[in-house]
Amino acid sequence: MKKINVIICVLLLVFTCPLLLSGAENRQFVRKDPILAGALSWYVPGLGQLYAGAYLKGAAFWIVEEALLASTILTIAELELNVTGDINLGVDIKSKDNPDNRERKTAIILGASFVVIHFLNIIDAVNTTRKYNQNQEKVYADVTYGDEDGSYNFGLHHRF
Repeated sequence: MKKINVIICVLLLVFTCPLLLSGAENRQFVRKDPILAGALSWYVPGLGQLYAGAYLKGAAFWIVEEALLASTILTIAELELNVTGDINLGVDIKSKDNPDNRERKTAIILGASFVVIHFLNIIDAVNTTRKYNQNQEKVYADVTYGDEDGSYNFGLHHRF
């Protein structure tokens, strides 16, 4: 059992040393581009948040936007599922001939909500990436060597 503990400690030390040995003057931060995050969220809802490391927020934006889009389409359209042949699967989407006022209002409200949430998604992706970059600069690991006693000091620094 002691051998396994020693092996695990050595492996942890080997894999964490490059992180720890990059001293304060040599550390490099992986900065993420806020404009790229906004562009990613423009094309795929929530992808900018995923890029910035906010996975739950990205998934939530994707689910909400896709639900709003689908419900907007389903409010003013008729779907027909055509299954023919061996593997041929088709979906026909046709607009309703005469949607009533209630359906029109619902579609307008859902569509407007979709547009508002989409722009909030893009703004949030940019802000989330900026916050990620700020947090990367605040916390870093450091290793120093004491010449007088020959010891190594490991430290985790947090800038407020």
